[in-house]
Amino acid sequence: MRLFIFCISWALARATVSRLHHHVTVIPGSFNIFVDKAADEIGNTAEDAIPAVSRMLMQINETAAAAAAPTTLDRRQFGLPKEFYDIPPEVLFTGTIGNAALWQEALTNDARFNGSTVNQIFYRTVAYLQKAENGSNHAMASIKSAVSYIGQGLGFLHIYPGQFDQPQAAVPAEVIVRISPTPQQTIQSFGASGAWWPNYLKDFPPAQQKNLSSLLFSKDWLQLSGYRYNLGASGDNDSQAVFTPGRGVESFMLSDGSYDWLRDKSGVYYLNAAQDAGVTSVVAFVNAMPAALTAEKKPCGTTLVAETIPAFINYMTEVLAHFSRQDIRIDYISPMNEPKNKFPACNQEGMAVQTTDRAAVYDHLRAALQTSTTRDIKIMGDETSQIASQALVEYETWLPAVLATKSIDAISVHMYDFPDDALLIGYRQLVANLSLPGPPPPIKMTEVSTFTTAKDVHAPWGKTGPKIFGPEYDPSIHSALDMARMIWQWLTLVNAESWDWWTAVSNKMPCSPTLVPGCATKFDNTTSSAFNDGLLYIDPQYATTKDYNFYFPKRFWVFKHFTNFLRPGAVRFDIPNGLLPYGTVAVAAKNTDGVYSAIFVNRNVTEQVITMELPGGSGGGGGGGKIVKAVQTTDLFDFETILPLPVVAPDGIFKITLPAKGVLSLQFTVGAPVSTRKRAVGGWRSKVHRLFIERNEDGVP
Repeated sequence: MRLFIFCISWALARATVSRLHHHVTVIPGSFNIFVDKAADEIGNTAEDAIPAVSRMLMQINETAAAAAAPTTLDRRQFGLPKEFYDIPPEVLFTGTIGNAALWQEALTNDARFNGSTVNQIFYRTVAYLQKAENGSNHAMASIKSAVSYIGQGLGFLHIYPGQFDQPQAAVPAEVIVRISPTPQQTIQSFGASGAWWPNYLKDFPPAQQKNLSSLLFSKDWLQLSGYRYNLGASGDNDSQAVFTPGRGVESFMLSDGSYDWLRDKSGVYYLNAAQDAGVTSVVAFVNAMPAALTAEKKPCGTTLVAETIPAFINYMTEVLAHFSRQDIRIDYISPMNEPKNKFPACNQEGMAVQTTDRAAVYDHLRAALQTSTTRDIKIMGDETSQIASQALVEYETWLPAVLATKSIDAISVHMYDFPDDALLIGYRQLVANLSLPGPPPPIKMTEVSTFTTAKDVHAPWGKTGPKIFGPEYDPSIHSALDMARMIWQWLTLVNAESWDWWTAVSNKMPCSPTLVPGCATKFDNTTSSAFNDGLLYIDPQYATTKDYNFYFPKRFWVFKHFTNFLRPGAVRFDIPNGLLPYGTVAVAAKNTDGVYSAIFVNRNVTEQVITMELPGGSGGGGGGGKIVKAVQTTDLFDFETILPLPVVAPDGIFKITLPAKGVLSLQFTVGAPVSTRKRAVGGWRSKVHRLFIERNEDGVP
């Protein structure tokens, strides 16, 4: 029994820590609610539970401070109320301390501080423990098997494992789902990068090259609104080349410092295709500066030094000016990518940029762009790879400086530690803190992929933490639903204005679908070279098999829900999670044409029936409205139009069934009478699709 109570206390303390340091999630009285739950679990009164929870929280704070700075243990570093400062340990861990008012005061005080003085101690501890525990997703299992006091402490002091704090409706059938009337961020784009697949596509027949442009950019298919062009670093006479085939991208700068604008033809081809299709957010991103500018004369394994910054900036501005002369529009330039890692093994282009040099890069770039042809190009950064161990502990060294000089227009960040909800809420708050006294800049999530699926593991919510990064090929709905929830995280918890998948096309299938029938649809977690990294796949042995087809994982169709229904300029509105059944999340937005979209993600193995009220219904004044489109993607259906459409009552109320293990999107208008709609045909029904070369020469599928 003692062990059980101890484990529950650790669990409660971990969740309370999330609310202390990610204070944006806390509302008045939440501590009392939390304590009531603790009392129920422990089988005691709330009065008895308060000191237990408080003691465990303070013990975690003490341990965190000791881990981050063993010689300076000061509870004031955590922004705790003054009543805690001078409490002797023997009183702290035996007497009754803490109440809702004190904790709310702590949160209020914390909010007044810049993140560098309050949150950073905790965040550095998270990073320290991430190295020690490596983001284990097994801490909960360790608690259940009662391994050790230290293991339990690490498990809950660490921000992982994948614990989600989102409330869910206790009895969904008795709840009406309503869209919050308060507008949130304006959506800018959903996109993917042009790395490194153009190096393969140049070998494909012209018809298939055109077909791919249609698949990625046309209204009939994915209709990406964002595209990241990789500005390459590989020269014509490098001392060392990128050894992984296809990952070296031709730089326009030659070894003698001159420019050859005919290089990277395939990459530029798809850059033009994106622009011709009306993609509204085009980014040029840099993995490394040209090999010609480095002391080592290679495109990888280098570190940018201060003396080289001017030449590096000049190179980028020369390329951007050239694109401008060619009527190629670039909206953003991103001068570094995952700057913590210089990729010394040269498996890809890479360049480290010290945190102390990052502000100088952005400042110099801003000044250099102030010419007639490039002044409208915006700057984003710093494309850091992970939230916990990098963004949270590095931002304070460069972000406030570039915000002060107005040298950056948006924050771009990756999520390769696959953060949980509490961590992302804390990340958003840290950006807000570091931006004071001004507003925070827009946040763009610009890269993620290569995670193992949540199939049969934490299935209702997925997995989090760095350990899920790794080889696996899962073309099924399971991996696609993982991606969908990640999109939901960034849109609703961080208020990100853009969300990008890593690569549009991948050859990282476990085998050739031509040589091994069924390969494209088969789950594989044993082949080390197979990854969940593409929206589309090609035969890895196409050069031998002459298979130039494109293979569609469920990820393509689920992403299409977001790219098609949340268009640039759409204003997002919350659908509170507390109104939804367990295991479901939702995103809603009003597009520029006045049509609303709502996307529901159901991770449950069963259908979920919800009752929804359109904006302007009986609960908000007015009435009417109509559903104009309903589309689902499941294990059986790919972006299938659902008919007949749900019937909306005059008061704006209707029922909808969310498909099991699927995504459902609705489009609707409000404030108009319900009208009938003729039955239409739409959607595909199969587990995987191939787009064959037998198409017309215009490349229209």
